[in-house]
Order: sequence, then C-alpha cells, then structure tokens
Amino acid sequence: MTSFDEASMTSGYARYLAAKTTVDDRALNQHVLAGLRRLMPAGAPKVLEVGAGLGTMVARLMDWDVVGAGEYILLDADRPLLDDSRRWLHDWAAARGLRSDLRPDGLQVGDLRVRLEHAELGRYLEAASGAPAGVLIANAVLDLVDVPAVLPGLLRLLVPGGVYWFTINYDGESVFEPGHPHDGQVMQAYHRDMDERVRYGRPAGDSRTGRRLFHQLRSAGAPALAAGSSDWVVSAGPDGNYPGDEAYFLRSILNTIENALRSRPDRVEPADLASWLAVRGRQLAAGELVYIAHQLDFAGRAPG
Repeated sequence: MTSFDEASMTSGYARYLAAKTTVDDRALNQHVLAGLRRLMPAGAPKVLEVGAGLGTMVARLMDWDVVGAGEYILLDADRPLLDDSRRWLHDWAAARGLRSDLRPDGLQVGDLRVRLEHAELGRYLEAASGAPAGVLIANAVLDLVDVPAVLPGLLRLLVPGGVYWFTINYDGESVFEPGHPHDGQVMQAYHRDMDERVRYGRPAGDSRTGRRLFHQLRSAGAPALAAGSSDWVVSAGPDGNYPGDEAYFLRSILNTIENALRSRPDRVEPADLASWLAVRGRQLAAGELVYIAHQLDFAGRAPG
C-alpha cells in the first residue's frame, strides 16, 4: 500500500505485516465489510484496534472510505513496531497527498487522529482504563489469544451496543500446492503447536478459532450480524512472480512453521521437516508454490 522503505523497519516482522497487506486486501470478506459499513456510528467515532501492528488496517479503512475522522487508537505490545507504524502511516499519507502531522503519541492524518498505545492485551484488559470505544477491530489477532477468557473483556472496551469487526480468524485449514507426502504430518503438528501455545503466561491460540467464534460471540451476548470467509490465497502470476512483496510473505509463513516445529522432533521427524521445507523453498523460488489458508470474518454489536 505504500513505498515505505524496508531498511527503516525495525524488524522482519514489520516487513511481513507490510507484505501481507495485499493478501489481506483480497481476503477480507466484502459481505462482512458491508455489514461493518451499515453498523458504523455516525460522525467521528473512537476506533480501537487491538494487536494493530504496522497500522495497515487504518490505512485500508481510510482508502476504502470507512473511516475518515475521529480518533483511531493502535494498541500493540511491540513498541518498536508501533514506532514503525508511525513512520509507515506518515509515508502512506504522503504518497496519497494527505496532510499528515507527526505527534509524540502518533500522528494526525487528515481529519483522523491516530494515537499509538503500547500495552500487552491481557494487562490492558485488566486495567480497563479510558473511555470506551465506539468501534473495536481485531485483525488476525483472536487466533493468538484464549478467546473464551479474553472476549468478555474485549467487548467491555466498547460502549453499549458498540460495533466489533473481528477479521482473518484462522480456521484450521492450510493448503500448500503442489501436494507433498509430508503435508498432513507437518500441518497436524503445526496446528497442535498453535493449540498449545503460551504467551505472557497465558494460553495463546486455537487452530479452529474461526468456527468456534460463532458460538463464543453468541455466548458473550454479541452474536455475529455478518460472517463470511476471508481466505488467504497466494499464487504467482503467469510470469512466475508473486504480487508485491508476497514472496516474502510466503517465506515468512514457511519460517513460522519451521520455528514452531524444529524443536519438536516428537511431532515431526527432523528429516521429514527439512525435506518438506526444502521442497517448498524451491517451489517458492520458482514461482510454483500456492498457499491457501481458511479464515473467517465477523461483524456485530456488543451487548447493549
């Protein structure tokens, strides 16, 4: 979405978030986005995005004329990443000819005040300070937390009847093509690692978050008013090149799987994992690798 200089990013993760922007652009469910548009409060609402990362969502929503005024808070536990987001959004605005004024705690982009908030989500929910928001966004976040434990606190961040938009929630299906004999073994082990992950001393993941959110939202008194698939689909074009920086995105996905499983020989034989990664790496370099991940989007209202 922008020409932000890769060298100015503080981590490979920041580049990964920038690279997946075009992947998310294609994936986000348009039916659910239309539901969000219908639900959006009038005027200049306060929007809170948890796990906001590089700030690509606020840029996207401004591009798509969903958000244009008010206050947008980017909450993330990674302070250097928030610093990257401030620069990334400033460059993004400059590329579009939008007025953008840097401020100590964020920036002003046109009529939208973007404020950076450094906090780990669990502690932020425990503190529960500040005025509630009118809109709550979590993109590719809820499959990284213990949803039954976290969801009630998340909804309390909203005013009564406030709007939520929970997007890119992984739902237990990843496909790599062409097929490989070790696909089943590798993905079963990776999903198990997701299900047993712990961060900040708390359970932190569920490989079937998407499908379970239907009933978890209903149980929390906030049933989805719109839901739909938001699958990542990444493939090279006819010339063998991946769009944008999506080859880096795919390399990051492979690295994530490798990092999760390389210390778990009880789940995947090291030789099998090495073989699988080597083949996938060659396919990626040749522009042959196709990646599909099944995910779900939801929009609705907090209890009134």
